[in-house]
Formats: sequence, C-alpha cells, structure tokens
Amino acid sequence: MDRKSNGNNLSQRMLTVKEVASFLNVHPNTVRRWERKGLLTSYKLGPRYSIRFKQEDILDFLDNSKIGAHTQHG
Repeated sequence: MDRKSNGNNLSQRMLTVKEVASFLNVHPNTVRRWERKGLLTSYKLGPRYSIRFKQEDILDFLDNSKIGAHTQHG
C-alpha cells in the first residue's frame, strides 16, 4: 500500500527525536543538527515546542539521501 494514499493525516503518529535517531541508527544530536540545518522537516508541538517528525518525512529524507549518495559516487 502506498504510504501517501491514506488521506487521514490526523491519525499519523508523530515520532520523537529519539525514535528517529534509533530508526536512522544515528545519535539524537545528529537528528537535532539535521533538523536545524533543514535537512529533516520537523514540527514543534505543545507549550514546550517539542520537536516531532512525520514518518513520511523521514522516509522521504532516506529516499533523497540514497539519490544523493548515488550521484556523489557515480
């Protein structure tokens, strides 16, 4: 099933910095750095402006990273 086919975006769970770091196998500070540089799309939630990420955005980041790696080494 295509991940973009679900029209109900409200039911999509937001990922924490720690969850994204675990998924990408990097340190949480790396995720925060990529977010500050604009490499990862983030959303600030709540009164403390907690950083959250959509799974779809993380998957897009991985797709774009693979394309960039092929052009650099190819």
